[in-house]
Amino acid sequence: MYNEYIDKMEVTRRELFSISWIITENSLYLFSWITAGWLLTPLRLHGWPVATIIWAVIVIAVQIVLKKHNCSGCYYYGKNCHLGWGRISACIFRQDSGSMKTGMRLSMFYPVSPPVILLASVAIGIFCSVTVLHWVLAGLYIVLNLISFPVRKIGCRLCAMRNVCFGSAVK
Repeated sequence: MYNEYIDKMEVTRRELFSISWIITENSLYLFSWITAGWLLTPLRLHGWPVATIIWAVIVIAVQIVLKKHNCSGCYYYGKNCHLGWGRISACIFRQDSGSMKTGMRLSMFYPVSPPVILLASVAIGIFCSVTVLHWVLAGLYIVLNLISFPVRKIGCRLCAMRNVCFGSAVK
């Protein structure tokens, strides 16, 4: 674990989270990312949904790099945190193999991406020919994000790393 974390941890918090909690929370993120990809599909180049492909690459890259820089130095490395990412990180990266500063910068992906995707989807809806499904998906995207933030905050409140994690929703 990153040495900077040790003094600020709350070891009285939950040790392991249930698989059902992990699946629920990750499903909210996954559905949100997929919905965002669908919202970007009208932006095409030679028939290819370029914006959706770029979005998918960004999401996958950020997820992989976050696991290295935030999760490899976490107390939950190899354990079930509320997202299950400690176990994923342990399967892919050596412990403490990341950089806390890089992890901090990458954590900004979460609060920044929903408004950017929402604004892009509204602009696409205004300037491109879209169906009613586009607006329904935009509404679904809003709902998924409105649900996922408080759910994440609950998980973060129970986390031993809540005071030091750059991605903590309770700061």
